[in-house]
Amino acid sequence: MILVLLGSLLLLLFSTVPIAVSLALCTISVFSVFYSGTAMDTMLAQSMVTSTDSFALMAIPFFMLVGTLMEKSGIADKLVDVAKIFTGDKPGGLGMAAVLAAMFFAAISGSGPATTAAIGGIMISAMGIQGYDKAYSGALVASASTIGPVIPPSIPMIMYGVTIGVSVTEMFTAGFLPGIVMGITLMVYNYFLSKKRGYKGSVVANSFKDKMRTIKSGIWAMIMPIIVLGGIYSGIFTPTESAVIGVIYSIIVGTFIYKTLTWRLFKASLIEAAITSATIMILFGGANTFGRLLTIGKIPVLVTDAMLSLTQSPIIIMLLVNVLLLIAGMFIDTISSIILFAPLFTPLMVTLGYDPVFFGVIMVVNLCIGMLTPPLGGNLLVAQRISQSSFESILKETLPLIGVLCIALIILIIFPGIIMFLPNLFGM
Repeated sequence: MILVLLGSLLLLLFSTVPIAVSLALCTISVFSVFYSGTAMDTMLAQSMVTSTDSFALMAIPFFMLVGTLMEKSGIADKLVDVAKIFTGDKPGGLGMAAVLAAMFFAAISGSGPATTAAIGGIMISAMGIQGYDKAYSGALVASASTIGPVIPPSIPMIMYGVTIGVSVTEMFTAGFLPGIVMGITLMVYNYFLSKKRGYKGSVVANSFKDKMRTIKSGIWAMIMPIIVLGGIYSGIFTPTESAVIGVIYSIIVGTFIYKTLTWRLFKASLIEAAITSATIMILFGGANTFGRLLTIGKIPVLVTDAMLSLTQSPIIIMLLVNVLLLIAGMFIDTISSIILFAPLFTPLMVTLGYDPVFFGVIMVVNLCIGMLTPPLGGNLLVAQRISQSSFESILKETLPLIGVLCIALIILIIFPGIIMFLPNLFGM
């Protein structure tokens, strides 16, 4: 059964069949060969539909809609303006503003490519005017946008929580500080590189009065993550309910306060969010059934036994798993990787004494780095298109940034308290 399942999946993937379709077809092949006409056949077929019937998964289309509404209505512009006044005209100031703006937007959208599109569309051209190399500008924004799925809300963390059965709220809480660590490491690298190349910030809002005016203009955009995340952490509403609140807030602010959200932009936002969400749901249905077949074939147990037969060292096994995830991130998108590999590696990590929430955050951070690595590299491709730079030049600028993010990943692994501090603080 496992040979048919994995063999058909690899064959379909190498034939460039979309991952969602490949997962569905390979599970159907197993139905036909091994379970045709049995109760198992019906159960597995139904699981492709029932697995998406989850209240927690309803957060995904709403968070996608929040991101598109803020991008298209110009609310993201306000976040960028606020980020600029915190960085000033110091060496690399505008680059640090791009990272900070990506962190602000990450607390709203939960998607890496969406953050790249929203922040890149504003910051890359502004950085070019200040003398930044366009390839470096695109690479920095793409790298900063990997923080999007780490700082809550996070679509990959929702998928991990639903797949493994851990609290999505706890995953959100654990992801906050790692996202800050990633942002700080990128800012440090940007500062020293900018000092070497002579990149500066944007000379805006010099006076205290100008800064207060900018903050006042962007206050409604800044309140959004406070409402969404504050409501989740305080227990006032669930992550799914917070996503709905975020949509309503975006509509009200975009329509009545900033007056930039038109009916045409609203319809475009609905369509874009619906298409992206539908793709994710189809993918989850096929991948969830794929995971059940792996469980039936006892693949997680075999993986655990194989790893433990090589070494008993938790550190070495963690290193091996992270290398495998980094390689997987080059070829498979983040959500697909989580659904495919979380059921395989999480039991192993728990056996070694790691908390499933800790490993979930490490897995998300690891796979987010894959958004920068070709051939898939969703963030990289979006940033290349916006910056209008050649693939070779933007990749050259991205490689050191990948190394910086890997350093951040190593820091999180060595000091697990960074991840678990807030969950432990709130008694989760």
